[in-house]
Amino acid sequence: MHQGEMMPIPPIYYIRHGETDWNAEYRYQGQKDIPLNVKGEGQARRNGRVLAEILPDPSEANLFCSPMTRTRQTLALVMEEAGWSGSEWARSVTFEDKLIEFSFGDWEGWTLEEIKEREPELYWEREKDKWRTCMPNGESYQMLSERVGGWFHNLDKPTVVIGHGGVLRIVRYFLEKVPELEAPLLKTPQDKIYFWDGQEASWI
Repeated sequence: MHQGEMMPIPPIYYIRHGETDWNAEYRYQGQKDIPLNVKGEGQARRNGRVLAEILPDPSEANLFCSPMTRTRQTLALVMEEAGWSGSEWARSVTFEDKLIEFSFGDWEGWTLEEIKEREPELYWEREKDKWRTCMPNGESYQMLSERVGGWFHNLDKPTVVIGHGGVLRIVRYFLEKVPELEAPLLKTPQDKIYFWDGQEASWI
């Protein structure tokens, strides 16, 4: 490899946590520790079945999970449905603080309509540039990219991740070379696995 070339990014299997009641209510969740709802449990189980199909031997992969409740619950259900709950690999999970969800600061617990009503100027300022604009006592996507980058740029083998929507947008930003202003708008479904095969991305 020539000097200045980037190391290839290994395969990544990214599973966003299942739905919570706050997700269903379009309520800004961020770093509030909200558990899965019944629909979210079903999504996690579905993703566990699919993961077992596309990763028949996980022993060569690293396993990372955000330490929040909804991601830990998702991890447990994914491992159970995949048939890996008691495996040495499942016990090797790294709970990584850099994967904790994007902080919405003072807006956590508010719906989009409540934010527009209570702080319209800051809401519209952020709409113009979600990448750089911080929420009150929260993060910007630029700040999140620096945090997540400290984990992402050290990946050196196939990796399974149980994480959050905001973090997934940053992973997609790095992998797909998405423009900064577009990255905060990327879709992050909870009922599919984001798969990077080393060269291209797909939803499975």
